[in-house]
Order: sequence, then structure tokens, then C-alpha cells
Amino acid sequence: MNTNTTSRRPKGAFIALFAAAAWFALAGTAWAGEPAIDAVKKALRTPDTEAAVAAGERAIAALPKSAEAWHRAGQAYGRMAIEVNMLRKASWATKARDAWQRAANLDPDHLGAREGLVQFYSMAPGFMGGGKDKAAAEIASYAGRNPAGGHYLRAFTLEGSAAIRELRSAVRLDPRQPLYSRGLAVMLDRNERPDEALAALEAGLKHSPKDARLLYLLGRHAAMHDVRTGEGEAALDRIITGSAEATEEVSLGGAHWRRGQLREKRGEHAAATADFRRAVALAPDLDDARRDLDRLLARRK
Repeated sequence: MNTNTTSRRPKGAFIALFAAAAWFALAGTAWAGEPAIDAVKKALRTPDTEAAVAAGERAIAALPKSAEAWHRAGQAYGRMAIEVNMLRKASWATKARDAWQRAANLDPDHLGAREGLVQFYSMAPGFMGGGKDKAAAEIASYAGRNPAGGHYLRAFTLEGSAAIRELRSAVRLDPRQPLYSRGLAVMLDRNERPDEALAALEAGLKHSPKDARLLYLLGRHAAMHDVRTGEGEAALDRIITGSAEATEEVSLGGAHWRRGQLREKRGEHAAATADFRRAVALAPDLDDARRDLDRLLARRK
């Protein structure tokens, strides 16, 4: 998901629901204590999708009654659906849906699983089992258990101001849930409302000051919009040093990249270069970090 542009859902792009987009990537529920699940999460942060799928299948084999294991396996299947050829996309997308359905059956309150199902039903074509009526039914079922979560899920089926209204409702009903604040900030930024996005991040951080994903978004916002750069760098420092909570849920390479951008803005080219090098080492598929590194190195020649 390109957070620099307004929301625009391309026709026929059902597979976009699995893309490693900002919203989806930030929506996962923090989960620790199960090595098999942690292994899937770790694999999902690398470009090796086959390894992520293998880790996901090991997790569901070891923990067949764990909703989180099935949810993470669904994420791995969904990412595979992006990468395979057109003839194989449908089968992998269906595997993702089935994994999320299993997770939701095991734990009806699992928001990540419900989110995957809503995205699938709202964007997949009918021959694959998609349908807006199915998405609406999934949302209604969850909203009966969690009204704030219902608003959050409904936002996935909408665009622009309508989606923002749903996310604001989610935050209003449960301001202590950082997931809703993150979703609101990302959607506001997508719709070119950066000042409101910053306000959403600040409000979220008042309730969850150690949330690594909120801190990452603050650093990202500072790098993208050149505002509150000191606070943004401090937020990224907390992720890099491990003093934030759930740091495993964000890209450490991404944190170094954004910190490097902020340091470059201050003219600290050596420090920026070091961050870009570290970003590339940690996240070899982070092409933007590699381009920034190459650009700085070219200046020194």
C-alpha cells in the first residue's frame, strides 16, 4: 500500500489484499512465548516466502488448536499467493482464507483472522468464494463481540473519508487499542492528511507509549514529512535499542532506513550511511534503503 497516495483499489486486483502493505503488516497481534509461532513471524520478516510457508506449516502441525498459528500460516500463504504465477494464485489465496477461517473458528475474538477473512471476501472474485455480502456478515459477527473491532474491520471495505470515519469510531470506542490508532494514522496519511495522521499517532502513543509499531510510524512520518524529526529519531532509537515493546513486530531494517533518512536531513552523512548499510544488511529486499545508500556513497566519490 502506497501511503503517499490517496486510496485507490484497482479493478480485479483481488490479490492485493495479501500485499505486504502498511496496514496489513501493522495489523498483526503481538504474540510471544510459542517458539513455533515466533519462527513464522521471523520468517515473514524476510523475503524468503517458502521459508515462511514451511514455518507456518510446522506451527500448525505443532499447535493445531492455536488460532495464532493458523493466522500466521494464513499470512504466509497469502504472501505466496502474490509471488506465484497466475495459475497458482487462486489455490494459495484459498489456502490463506481457509487458514484464517480455522483461526476464527478456534478463537472468534481473533481480530487478525477476522481481518484476513474480511479482506479476502471483499476483494476476491465470486468464483473463489469472495463476496461483499460475506464480508459484511463477517464484520457483523465480529462487531457483536467487539463493536470497536467491527468499525475497524468495516474500514477495510471502504475508502477515503468513509474508511476514516469507521477508524475514528474504533479509536473513540477503544482508545487504548494501538491497532486502531495505527490504522487511522495510516489511512489519514494515505489520503494526504498528514497533520491529522500525526495527531492520531500522538493520541495513540499517550495510551501505548512503548508500542513499537506506533513508534515506527512516528519515525516514518517524521522522515516522510520532515516534521518533529527529533521525536521521530528518538522513536526509532527505541526500536533499534530494543527498549520498545513488541519490536519483533516491526522491521528493524526499516527502522534503520528511516533513521538514516532523518540523519541525512541533518547533514550527518556518515551516520546516515551507517544506518543505510545496516538497513540493507537486515532487509536485503528493502530497495529504497539500497537506493539511498548508493546515492550517498556516490556523493563521496
